Amino acid sequence: MKVIPNKKAFAGKLPTSRSLDFRRRRKRPDVKNIRKIIILMLETGAVVLLAYLIVRAFCMQVVMTEESMEPQIKVSDRLLIDKVIYRIKDPKQGDVVAFSSPGDLSGRYSVKRVIAVPGQKVLIKNGVVYVNDKVYQAPAQTTTIKDSGLASSEFTLGGDEYFLLGDNRDVSEDSRYTSVGNILKSQIRGKIWLDASFRDFGVVD
Repeated sequence: MKVIPNKKAFAGKLPTSRSLDFRRRRKRPDVKNIRKIIILMLETGAVVLLAYLIVRAFCMQVVMTEESMEPQIKVSDRLLIDKVIYRIKDPKQGDVVAFSSPGDLSGRYSVKRVIAVPGQKVLIKNGVVYVNDKVYQAPAQTTTIKDSGLASSEFTLGGDEYFLLGDNRDVSEDSRYTSVGNILKSQIRGKIWLDASFRDFGVVD
């Protein structure tokens, strides 16, 4: 016996055009969540970039390889360089700076103290340093000078020249000698502001 389907029984179960409209079933993207994710990514990137710039500007290290700044700075001490300050203002008398010596092709930085700045007169006589005819008062302990070198006769620094000495004068190769001479501002890489070594940790004067 052949059974004929009852069309009325299935009438309510047939798919309609609305149920087959897949576009209506798609879930719309959550714009608010996407916006939050983008903002979070931008903030994270900004923090990473800021941290990188701070490290590059204030935390570049130089290792002391000579005795020229003892007793305050010792051999193997790790020193942090402020590379920003001299973009804002010029080096001043008494600053301890890192610079590239013109005679050193190794790429290493030397560390010395600024004794005189552009336009000042320099003379070393009988072991005493004179700047503009006045005795230079060092802010840190220094040794006496036995070799006046180029400063044995008074001279005046040019408009972009700095005269540098090490605190440990007798073992320091500095502006008294032709191998170093007066240093240009463009050769000064930054100011030494912190001794980051464990044994001598502290601000450098």
